Amino acid sequence: MTADKSKVAIITGASSGIGKAVADLFAHKGYSLMLGARRIDRLEKLVNTMKKSSSGKISFCELDLTSTDSCVDFAVKSLKEFNKVDIVINCAGVALGRETAEAANPSEWEKMIHTNYSGPIRLFRELLPAMKELGDAHIINIGALAALHPHPGSVIYASAKEAMRMFLKCLREDMLGSGIRITNIDPGITKTEFALVRFRGNENGVSKMLEGLSPLEAVDIAECVWFAASRPKHVNIDQITVLPTDQSSPTRLHRTT
Repeated sequence: MTADKSKVAIITGASSGIGKAVADLFAHKGYSLMLGARRIDRLEKLVNTMKKSSSGKISFCELDLTSTDSCVDFAVKSLKEFNKVDIVINCAGVALGRETAEAANPSEWEKMIHTNYSGPIRLFRELLPAMKELGDAHIINIGALAALHPHPGSVIYASAKEAMRMFLKCLREDMLGSGIRITNIDPGITKTEFALVRFRGNENGVSKMLEGLSPLEAVDIAECVWFAASRPKHVNIDQITVLPTDQSSPTRLHRTT
């Protein structure tokens, strides 16, 4: 199934990992894109590459979800650029450290709360009037398996992701009858830069975590996003949980030797 090239997708966290994979796939499907991320240099390179093969219009803008002003500015620029939004795909997210609650850094807690919860919900709010006016729009959020299972060393990250899950459930109640679809996707272990950030750049720690596993790849999640987005407008995929075959929960893994 190929999308109408006039459709517009706004994608956060598009400079790497799942966000980049989603952007690549939707560009291939013919969508016009507004890409947002903090690392503007990466976005520029990505967009220059995409423009060579995409039939849609590709634009980008700096987006820092920890800043309310940045969220508002990004929404305003997106609507000014395209005059509508068919789908918003929130791929931005961050986990910092694995300390228990009493040992964690409160400033890192704030960054996780803003990036994983308060920033995205502010962005959604700014875009909702245009989405309601369209009458056939879609919000897709990349959550986390961590939101489904309590486990040590993830108190704020998991809490923020779970808060987002409830926000989306309540938003769907508010939007009932508007034509807006809402989907939340919770991936298990996925091989992206996300883990390296959480391990504070410790590549050995990441390698040890992935040792003996066949983790998900970013493209696996992008394909889940496309599946949800490409259903007929009367079909809303409410929730997708996708794990590697060798994972059943955040703490239960099967490793080959």
